[in-house]
Amino acid sequence: MFNKNKKEVILFKDFMSRPAASIQKEIPLQTNIYSFSPVITLGDFFPLHEPAFALFFISASLIAAIAFCEKILAVNGFTDISGYIARITSVLLPIVSYGALFWFIFFGMRG
Repeated sequence: MFNKNKKEVILFKDFMSRPAASIQKEIPLQTNIYSFSPVITLGDFFPLHEPAFALFFISASLIAAIAFCEKILAVNGFTDISGYIARITSVLLPIVSYGALFWFIFFGMRG
């Protein structure tokens, strides 16, 4: 604030040019490394490109969102709406869950 800093001006051409000759290149690994365990990535745990897992993930997220909304409504004093949601979900969620499980077991595991 009290010091006046001089601004350094660098030409665009100098800024964009790399000192390619001075960068040492690493020698790649020459031996092959084999393993008995496969590579484990986040995509292996959540294969959203597969329809069966996507259906399971969407239905589980929907059930969690409905339960969260019901809890928030009950805490904020909307017990009537929370009671209606509880009555509806007590009938619909088992039907949807067993239907999704049936579909997942018999139709989702093809291949």
